[in-house]
Amino acid sequence: MRRWVFLLVLSIVLAGCSGRQNVAPANAPALAEVRVDHKRAAWIAYEHAIALELPSGQTRQVSEAVQHACAALPERACTLLEASIRAGDEAGATIRMRVSPDGVNKVLSALDGRGTVVEQSSKGQDLAEPIENGERKMAMLTGYRDQLQTLARQRALDAEALIKLHRELAEVQSQIDSAANSQAQLRRRVDTELLTVDLHERVKARQGDKVRQAAEDFGGDLLQGVAMLITFVASTIPFVLAGTLAYVVWRKVRKGRRKAANGPDEP
Repeated sequence: MRRWVFLLVLSIVLAGCSGRQNVAPANAPALAEVRVDHKRAAWIAYEHAIALELPSGQTRQVSEAVQHACAALPERACTLLEASIRAGDEAGATIRMRVSPDGVNKVLSALDGRGTVVEQSSKGQDLAEPIENGERKMAMLTGYRDQLQTLARQRALDAEALIKLHRELAEVQSQIDSAANSQAQLRRRVDTELLTVDLHERVKARQGDKVRQAAEDFGGDLLQGVAMLITFVASTIPFVLAGTLAYVVWRKVRKGRRKAANGPDEP
């Protein structure tokens, strides 16, 4: 009887282990081969964000590979805006850069086979209206400045009026320079794309985390074990009935043979 109980428990444990082994590979993400594929539209500023999970100890190597890929592009095709690295339990790095549209995938190729992509996003912002408004403002300020310069060349102005005129002219020129800088920034956002690469290492589960995870999985594992036990018992019922019937028949046959061998009882 103990042997049958042991075999029953062993079969349930093995079935549970095999079930977990079959599920794990299906959820495992593939190694990264990151690419950005989108059709560019006029006056749209594009931003891309990639989050990559790396094996332990690979952060610095991958971060440097991304930065080298940026530096390898032609001049002004990639500008590094931020490069930071984190150590400790949450080891990782962040690299942010502004890249020409045809250079984005060249930089991302440095991530091929390095880890697993956990998040990827792309978004665009329509800057047509701000750029058009800026151009109108520039035209208005430039026209006003030209008028002031024309007045400044007139000899009929007295000294006080001339001082006020030059003061206004300096203020307008300052506004023109500020507007021109804003327009340049907007056009730069349209002509290039912002790329952010976030790296973090795959953290090995600590002993406390393992205990906590086991406690969280206890209920599910228990229900799964009960379900497998019910399935096993249900599948063995026909064999038990057949075995019991065969045993009863065998006992009757054996008993009959013994009686025949001993002969009839003497009076």
